[in-house]
Amino acid sequence: MRRIVLGIVTTGFLYCAVMPEAARAQDDDYFSLKWWHPLAASAGIALLFTVDKPIDDFWQDNQSETLDDISNVAKKFKEPEVWIVAAPGAMALGLVLDEPVVAQTGLQILASYGLSSGMMIATKWAFGRTRPSQTPDDHLNFNWFDGDEDTSFPSGSSAVVFSLATTVADAVGHPAASITLYTGAVLNAWSRVYGQRHWFTDVAVGALYGVTAAKIVNGRWRIFGWRPPTVIVGPEGRTSLMYSMSF
Repeated sequence: MRRIVLGIVTTGFLYCAVMPEAARAQDDDYFSLKWWHPLAASAGIALLFTVDKPIDDFWQDNQSETLDDISNVAKKFKEPEVWIVAAPGAMALGLVLDEPVVAQTGLQILASYGLSSGMMIATKWAFGRTRPSQTPDDHLNFNWFDGDEDTSFPSGSSAVVFSLATTVADAVGHPAASITLYTGAVLNAWSRVYGQRHWFTDVAVGALYGVTAAKIVNGRWRIFGWRPPTVIVGPEGRTSLMYSMSF
């Protein structure tokens, strides 16, 4: 499984290195991440840990058959079949219809999945947090630098679902599509908390990873001002990469 994820992560980074011109051309339509943004996000995440136990207690005290049904449906949004069908499907459709943007979106789905998965697995290993079903009375149970794919923080499900929702929503660019996609992603995250698979902070950070990965892959966010690498083909067929930074 780790080899599979590593392969997908590699695909994501390679795609960033040869990003289609359609995505790179948005030089006036991107958000540049600054050095203090990760610090602010970390501070916000630290505060969220204080509400993990109350939120878990609330949903465990308010279970119902209706909510069970909603949760069971929402859980399916994270199934591998969803993005496996979405990515090749979009690429194939784009090729058939001769629509490069559609094909590009399929590749972005795959790349953002790989990038968000890599971020998620590295964090799981570092924190090794137990799931609420395992330690319901202790939301701060961590096995530092001894985690695996089954640990709780962050939620891999949320990372995957939000990366897909963000990629497709940005590609479509319509409010109705965005509302529908993000509603599905939020419901999936909620189902993980409702079913005691994750603490609230787990799904919040998973969502952050998914959105960030998708935005970086499609060029809408830039890391510390770095533009995505531009592939340049010279007059004699020589290929090179050009990097630039804005302040």
